[in-house]
Amino acid sequence: MTATPSYCTYTDVYEITGLTNTEIASATVTDLILYAEAELESMTGRKFTSANAITEIINAPKKDVTGISGTYGITINLRQYPIQSITSFTQLDINGNATATYANLTSVQIAAGTISTNDYWLNSMVDPITNLDIPYGKITLKTDVFSTGIQKVKVSYTYGYSTVPVMIKELAVRMAALRTWVAFLGGNYNFINSYSIPQQSVNKGDLYYRGLSMTKQLQEGAERLLTRIGERKKVLMVASSLDR
Repeated sequence: MTATPSYCTYTDVYEITGLTNTEIASATVTDLILYAEAELESMTGRKFTSANAITEIINAPKKDVTGISGTYGITINLRQYPIQSITSFTQLDINGNATATYANLTSVQIAAGTISTNDYWLNSMVDPITNLDIPYGKITLKTDVFSTGIQKVKVSYTYGYSTVPVMIKELAVRMAALRTWVAFLGGNYNFINSYSIPQQSVNKGDLYYRGLSMTKQLQEGAERLLTRIGERKKVLMVASSLDR
């Protein structure tokens, strides 16, 4: 691989494992970090870097409890967060033409604490990862409504963290360190809680048994962090907002 890791370095992995470049090459550890980071993002369903661009097209929601006259929806929920900017926000008709266009929010505005325009509010919450107040994916219109039926809502935005959260770095290090120990011990890695280490027919001394102990500790620590951060839902439900 030629990519550069996003959440940690091979030095971080050496520190937590106690291994060195003598036991396993830094280039190999870097590759294992990249695999671990891909697994981390797959398990959580999002990225933790900055300015990740995404466009969502959402079925116009049905009526809201708080909707105007109780007839139309006024809120939508984007999938990713923290929201760093909204670069395009429109309602579309069946042909994909814009029927309503709303104001953008720049990254500078949101970073300065501006999370509303004349058109909508960008709701906030306390982030369990950083314990800071962040704008998440709920948008509430102020005066307009979302048209029901075949209409769509299209939102282009960026999300992520300006610096990698400490908890994410720790999880990445632990997941990469687990892969590193399994590779060093000659085992096979399938998943954070599904890997195998062969029985050794020769005496490898304390290092082998230390490795067995470390893999268990790393796995348990990573699973605790995942519980706090949150995993992607494993059940996919597909539904339509159209009336039958």
